[in-house]
Amino acid sequence: MKRFCSLLLLLALLCASLPASAASKASPTPPPVELEETVVEEIPPEIEKLLEIVHAEWEETAGKNLKKRNKYTQWYNNYEWEWCAGFVTWCMMEAGIPQEDYRTIEEGEKPGLYHATASAPGKMATGYSRMYRTTMIPQKGFVVVYGSKNSGSFWHVGFVYDVEKLSDGRYRLTTIEGNVNKYSVGMFVRDYDPHTAKKPGNLTLVPKEERDREETKNFSYKYTYNDKGMYVNMFLMPWIPAGDSAGK
Repeated sequence: MKRFCSLLLLLALLCASLPASAASKASPTPPPVELEETVVEEIPPEIEKLLEIVHAEWEETAGKNLKKRNKYTQWYNNYEWEWCAGFVTWCMMEAGIPQEDYRTIEEGEKPGLYHATASAPGKMATGYSRMYRTTMIPQKGFVVVYGSKNSGSFWHVGFVYDVEKLSDGRYRLTTIEGNVNKYSVGMFVRDYDPHTAKKPGNLTLVPKEERDREETKNFSYKYTYNDKGMYVNMFLMPWIPAGDSAGK
């Protein structure tokens, strides 16, 4: 019993001696930025260039299956990995968007165009969160972070290529995403509701009677990998719409 009490005392002393910096690392993630819910038609020319590159990659790959080690992984030591976030960062690099490794980003707002260089969805979201650049409202050129009830909150990422505001307050998203359907680049159109009480369920399929395009190897109205538990976790903002406070 005396030895047990001595161990408890030793543990208490060790906990008390931990540096204060250890606690600071556990600071909560800033809440998403509340943007205006309008769709911005005029976007920065750098983002227009980015989306042109993204679309060109979608056209060039043409639904072909790629290996895990491909040109989108070369910036990360050509590592063989699941590369949806690698595709996002590769396109940002090709467009010349200023960026910084997510691990070295200091907490605080950053003005202008900026990307958190990362190789995985959760790491990318961490970098953008440190810059207070997350939101639940989509715009062209934003990065969408998906969660899945089956695979966690930071499951997959892709680009918001286009946005249409629907009359009921929802958004029709056109996205281009890497590492889908056996390692391809695909375009998807789905409906998103930012006003749902719970995130699972905020992403739904476009009603069949409103679908005006034929589905192909690289275009679909379906969920990625047909994961019905897929939802929008947040959007990451490499650019800040004019008039909103974040990034000023």
